[in-house]
Amino acid sequence: MKSMTRKLLLSVMAVVLSVVALGTTTFAWFTITNVANVQPFNAEVISDEGIEVAIGTGTPMELEWKTTLTAQDIYDYIASVHTTGFFFNHLTSVDGRNFSTLGTTGPGVGSTEGLLELPLHFRSDSTSEINWTQVVLSGTTESFTTRVGFTDSKGVTQTANSTYNVNPADAIRVSLSGNVIEEISQTPALTTVVYENPSTLTNTVLEARTAADFRGTTEDVLGVPTYIGVNGAVNYFYRSNAMLPGGSDAVTVVDTIQEVTSIKVLDMNANSELVAERAYYGTLTVRVWFEGWDAEAYNSLLGRIVTLSLRFEG
Repeated sequence: MKSMTRKLLLSVMAVVLSVVALGTTTFAWFTITNVANVQPFNAEVISDEGIEVAIGTGTPMELEWKTTLTAQDIYDYIASVHTTGFFFNHLTSVDGRNFSTLGTTGPGVGSTEGLLELPLHFRSDSTSEINWTQVVLSGTTESFTTRVGFTDSKGVTQTANSTYNVNPADAIRVSLSGNVIEEISQTPALTTVVYENPSTLTNTVLEARTAADFRGTTEDVLGVPTYIGVNGAVNYFYRSNAMLPGGSDAVTVVDTIQEVTSIKVLDMNANSELVAERAYYGTLTVRVWFEGWDAEAYNSLLGRIVTLSLRFEG
């Protein structure tokens, strides 16, 4: 086996988030409405040691295979899919593959819009698997002035008109979906791994949560025990609207990991010469979205930039 590790690098992906706070009669405490210009995007996928990569939805023979997938290649793909401009929306997911918008009275309807989805293709004569070995998801921490008092995700009481620090990357999720051979059955199965940032001074890890978690504790409101929402953005919404967000009685969010060292995300198909002109071929879907139920999903994320870096090794 060659000593040099085969590597694929999705180096830097910067996405401008333009956020507009909604009124008190609407459901979400934020909306992301105008990210038509995804640049500066600064993303590239570099292949090494006999690995080729492509982006798109065509058959392997129709794709443009490269050793380096540049930022412009990725941006051109997004522009071809989102012809009227790309924008994020407040979404949630139970599995990292299927998404729903956040509705005003319920959990919302299914959605294929408002998330960044990149179909990556790999082919090689020398390696049959792709491992996810590194992720960096970052943003700039800035402050906003709270308009109501609430309890933040760390359990600290914040007073109205106080300064509170937020980071847009804290509410971002990244999922990778690919076929991985199961150990027992030795058959390929679609596997999805979802990442969120670990706990920091500005972030509390959400992981998997259900309605029982999001409704939080109760307090007496005119003699009636009333759920006030889990600490963080949901409680902020309750303090702003005297009600919980719609769908809080039925929501479930996907479980996440907060660290990536080496995770197999793709076993490529063997004997693919007739399909892709190489011995091994496979696809991996990268999805990036703003999790509407995240504890840090406040309405103060106007014009923030999120940078995503992914590394893959064969």
